[in-house]
Amino acid sequence: MRALLCSALLLSSVMLPASASAQTGCGGDYLGCTSAPIRYQHREGLPVEFNFDTGWVPSGSPVQVRIETVLAGNTQVSLEGSLVGAWPEPMSLTVEPTEGGGRISVDYGIVFRARARLALDVGVGGPIRWEGNLPYLPMIDFRAMSANAFEPWAWSRASTQGRTMRQHIADIPITDAIVRIPGISGGFSLDAMGEVEAGYRSTRFTFGGQADPIIQGMRRVQAVFMAGSFVEYQPALEGVLDYTVGVRLYPGLYVSLAGRRWTIGLPEIPVGVGPLPRTIRFDPAVARLGLPDVVAEPAMVDFGEVTLGRSAEREVTLRNVGEGDGRLLTIAGDGPFSSPASSRPLPVRSRSVAVVTFTPVRPGPVEGTMVVTTNDPDNPRVRVAVRGVGVEPPPEMLDAGSAVPVEVDAGEVADDGGVPSTLTGVDDGGCGCSVPGQTRKAPGGMAALLGIGVWGAARRSRRGASKRRKTEESP
Repeated sequence: MRALLCSALLLSSVMLPASASAQTGCGGDYLGCTSAPIRYQHREGLPVEFNFDTGWVPSGSPVQVRIETVLAGNTQVSLEGSLVGAWPEPMSLTVEPTEGGGRISVDYGIVFRARARLALDVGVGGPIRWEGNLPYLPMIDFRAMSANAFEPWAWSRASTQGRTMRQHIADIPITDAIVRIPGISGGFSLDAMGEVEAGYRSTRFTFGGQADPIIQGMRRVQAVFMAGSFVEYQPALEGVLDYTVGVRLYPGLYVSLAGRRWTIGLPEIPVGVGPLPRTIRFDPAVARLGLPDVVAEPAMVDFGEVTLGRSAEREVTLRNVGEGDGRLLTIAGDGPFSSPASSRPLPVRSRSVAVVTFTPVRPGPVEGTMVVTTNDPDNPRVRVAVRGVGVEPPPEMLDAGSAVPVEVDAGEVADDGGVPSTLTGVDDGGCGCSVPGQTRKAPGGMAALLGIGVWGAARRSRRGASKRRKTEESP
């Protein structure tokens, strides 16, 4: 009874809550899973030169203006998420987005240049002609900026739009210092507004020769991997980036000469281009997936000789030498070999001790295998060879008419009448269990006392019979 109580206390000290066969958070019937962050960033200027030229407007007018706009800046797209690998073999890969981990932004500025062309008929000496730049257009901060967050992976298009309000760009007086015509006067004015829209959508993830591409609507793909403590993939993201650019100009020009006045006032000159799509390829991300790699030591457990009806215990050390969290699921044996170990975690670079028990039921040698099931992706079943020899108990330790001893452990009777115990675990507060790695003598309990009592009574009975025979034989 006392020995059974010790065993129960030992098991309760190492048992953890049981887990399902699949690791928590993996989804589906997967044995285990792991993940690594992946990040992508792409920045570029406009893929073509956006130089807008209005040409001479209005057409056929004696006073014309021509405006050029130059657009410069950049578009940036960034995305964040995780590459998740799940197993058993083969490795199943999926790309999980980070909430709010996508961002698209535009930042463009516009520079203006203007020219004027005059063909003025003042009635004296024929028309007066002039063409040249209108200088002194101020360099103002005329920028179209915008940013927008989105959910990766943007299989549907994500976009942002930068727009300016209508702004007054310039008022330039026209004098004979600019236009070399004596007596001329006038002025040039310009208002403008600009708009830049950029959109992005992902088209696929590629893995080289390690896995098929992931596209929209495809949840998982199967990948190859070698055994070990980690596996490394380099997913490359491809997508489409498109632009639409527009500028609206509002020019005004008047000229006075020799008592006459010429005026142009255009309500709006729209110029633009797009949408202009182009395929972009982000630099590949490097995703190192840490994997559990569980080994058992020793590979062979030899119990030696154990008396029938008794149980001997040995320790098997399980080590996780990998880079991912491991988990012990079950330990199962066959025949007289068993283990009370239950499910427990095996963190990275950790170890755990499992107790293996040999309880022979017949004399003779016996061999078997303990199967340790873990979430190791390439070797989920670690096998430990076990062997032992069952031996008959000594005749003086048998109960009359019984072929099975009543004691609970192998070993000889100790000097103090106790029985050496091989239970390993924590101190049970006086039940006679030993600390790990030690063997201590403990009382054998009711069964041991009963066995010793029967053995002593048999010896006393034999000694009494011997004395009686000697008395009867003496003269």
